[in-house]
Amino acid sequence: MNINLIANIVLVLVAMICAGLLIRKTSGISPEYKASWLNVSYGMLCANAGLMLNLSRDFPDLSSYYLLGPTQLNLVLKTLFYMLAMGLVFNGVRQWYPLILSVQRNSQRKARLYRKLVDEANSIFLRWDVDGNIISINRYGEELFGYPKQHLVGKPVLGTIVEEVDSEGYDLAAMIEDIRRNPDAHANNENENITRDGRRVWIGWRNAYIDAGHDDKPELLSIGVDMTERKRVENALYALAASISNAKAKENVLGDTMRHLAQAYASKYAFYAVYADDSRETMRVRALWDGEKLITEGIYRLRGTPCEDVLSGRVCIIERDVQQRYPEDDVLENWHVESYFGVALKDSNDNAIGTIAVMDVKPMRLPDWSQAILHVFADRISGELERRNAEENIYQLAHYDVLTGLPNRLLFHDRLEQAVAHAKRNDQYVALLFLDLDRFKHVNDSIGHAGGDMLLKEVAERLRYCVRESDTVARTGGDEFIVLLSDFSSDKQVLQATSELSEKLVNIIAQPFYIDSLEFYVSVSIGITVFPQDGNNIDFLVRNADIAMYHAKDKGRNRSEYYHARMNEIAEKRSRMESELRTAVSRGQLLLHYQPVVDVVNGEVMWFEALLRWQHPRLGLVLPDEFVGLAEETGLIVPIGEWVIEQVCRQLQAWQHKGVAIHALALNLSMRQLERIGLVAVLDRTVADYAIDPSQIILEITESMLMQDPERTVPLLKILSERGFRLAMDDFGTGYSSFGQLSYVDVNSLKIDRSFVAQLEKEGNVACIVPAIIGMAREMGIRVVAEGVETSTQVEFLQKQGCNLMQGYYFGFPMDAAECERYIESDKHTWQIRGAGL
Repeated sequence: MNINLIANIVLVLVAMICAGLLIRKTSGISPEYKASWLNVSYGMLCANAGLMLNLSRDFPDLSSYYLLGPTQLNLVLKTLFYMLAMGLVFNGVRQWYPLILSVQRNSQRKARLYRKLVDEANSIFLRWDVDGNIISINRYGEELFGYPKQHLVGKPVLGTIVEEVDSEGYDLAAMIEDIRRNPDAHANNENENITRDGRRVWIGWRNAYIDAGHDDKPELLSIGVDMTERKRVENALYALAASISNAKAKENVLGDTMRHLAQAYASKYAFYAVYADDSRETMRVRALWDGEKLITEGIYRLRGTPCEDVLSGRVCIIERDVQQRYPEDDVLENWHVESYFGVALKDSNDNAIGTIAVMDVKPMRLPDWSQAILHVFADRISGELERRNAEENIYQLAHYDVLTGLPNRLLFHDRLEQAVAHAKRNDQYVALLFLDLDRFKHVNDSIGHAGGDMLLKEVAERLRYCVRESDTVARTGGDEFIVLLSDFSSDKQVLQATSELSEKLVNIIAQPFYIDSLEFYVSVSIGITVFPQDGNNIDFLVRNADIAMYHAKDKGRNRSEYYHARMNEIAEKRSRMESELRTAVSRGQLLLHYQPVVDVVNGEVMWFEALLRWQHPRLGLVLPDEFVGLAEETGLIVPIGEWVIEQVCRQLQAWQHKGVAIHALALNLSMRQLERIGLVAVLDRTVADYAIDPSQIILEITESMLMQDPERTVPLLKILSERGFRLAMDDFGTGYSSFGQLSYVDVNSLKIDRSFVAQLEKEGNVACIVPAIIGMAREMGIRVVAEGVETSTQVEFLQKQGCNLMQGYYFGFPMDAAECERYIESDKHTWQIRGAGL
């Protein structure tokens, strides 16, 4: 077969197939390309017709099938087909050219747009090869890392923007292979990178493996986001959470929380404050971070501040111009605060108790999470505050006196132990002043417990005022206080300090107290001990100070006494006597002696005064001066006094049955008995039990007892007088010498104190005072009794002044009941009076 024939047949088949395929594909071509596509397709068909004419030339017998004529016609047709094919193809190509240009321009525009987006993006676009070298980086990456693109291209990632110390053992090739095989394996990761100026920035990367084909090497595209700020906030929040979690372990946890809070919000100030008092007009700053240091104390006015809005239930978020919103807030102005964000602290009952806030000197842009986070930590801090308040309350109750707020006995002993230990190490001195209020029980009973509490609080304030900040003032119970002084380098120094302080304390307590518009007076007795000479441990120091205080009381109260060794003997004797006195009544050791009161005009015995004695099994007959004071202090005088009242009534009844002409007995009442609510009932019951007329009982009280609390004593004495008891004023002239109060009390007689009578024979003012007392009493219709009369000269002087009733050794010593009966039946006393020349 002819080679040309085979070639032409192949060309015809190829052209037919291509033309068919081109025409078939037109349905999937976009409209702008469809016309040019059809032109090319039709051109291919025309070329195919030309090729088929070539076949007719080679097979003349076939020309009849094509209706073709001679060779010339074949040539003409073939030429026309080829020209048509060329025209159609050219036209199609001509139509493609602008389209190709358009595609090229679009491609270039998209490339420029891509580069613009990459350069303007707030993310890093980093291309790097599988060897770890940088191919390109966008403008944001240049600015963030501080390197120009030219400096970075070709440089290794590790050691340039990722610190090598963090990449030790880091297999870059293995990581790239992992990304290629498993794109999600290292698709996301975070690491710390280093900038040109040494700053450390956290970058979050999204990595992609790019396979460029057989000709180009594969590469990686990493898109990075600057996470430094987010990491800073996260770290600050973690620190906040840790500080709250470690609240029990750290003393200044809330202060640390404020520092971390300021860091989390990138603000200069962070603080929390609580109400300063119940008025809720001021706030007390408990912790404030000012950008450099922690401030733990401060008071500011609440009105006109953003905190006021927070506490009223509003969330206060002011990102700028906060001073304009709150012009009355001086703090905002003084601290140049521009922005404020705060929420309320609440207790378990959902009541606002304070505020937590951040402030800055520039406008703040708060992220979406800021409010939720601050509320979370407000809740945590509120819980911590409640826990601490509970702990503080427990500690306060355990270590401080509830009434006065002073340290109690427990805390005082702890501080005393520390002071003594410090003094031992440093060869120093420590001093204790043991204070006990004189006559406090009388005041307390007079004005009630509420008034007594007010007085104790005022005493505590006066004590605080007198001491140094380093000293401790404690209330150890009742009306007892103790002052601890320390850090003295010499005995001279400590003696001077204790002497000056004790004098100051005595004087300031002696000043009047005003309670419920009433004026009251108390005094204080102080015992002083010094370490180490008065005791080498705290128990001895306190005990010896207590002993010294009782010596101060024994010496007249309202004074101080230094401890000395002999006081131990006295204290032991006192303690032993108190113990024995408690059983003296039940053991029948107490007894009464009686001393007559006589009328010197007719020698008649007017009455006897009952005088208490203690028949001690070891000491013999003990006079009242040695134990009545102790009985008063310990309260034993009350049962002893009731025993005296009963014995007096029993004795009067016995004498009545015997017909002895003793018709009245006098007995002494103590202040403790007057303070006792049941005194009237005891007297009424006892005289009724023994069938004694109340007028046969003369109740003697001292002038000072009347004047100590006239508001209480005068009404009580009126009740006793109305009951029929006779009243006598004992020891008149030694107290306030007030006749004014006597006008309110039905006093039958007053007794001139023996100290005046003893000085009648001496030159001095007494010779004028006694006649004045007698004259005033006569004007008021009150009989006068002179007690302690021992000489005829005294009798003569008193009688000349109009005082006829006398009592003393001159007329008879105290005697028992049997001797009284003999004394009444005898006329010796009349003889003695006559012997005095009267």
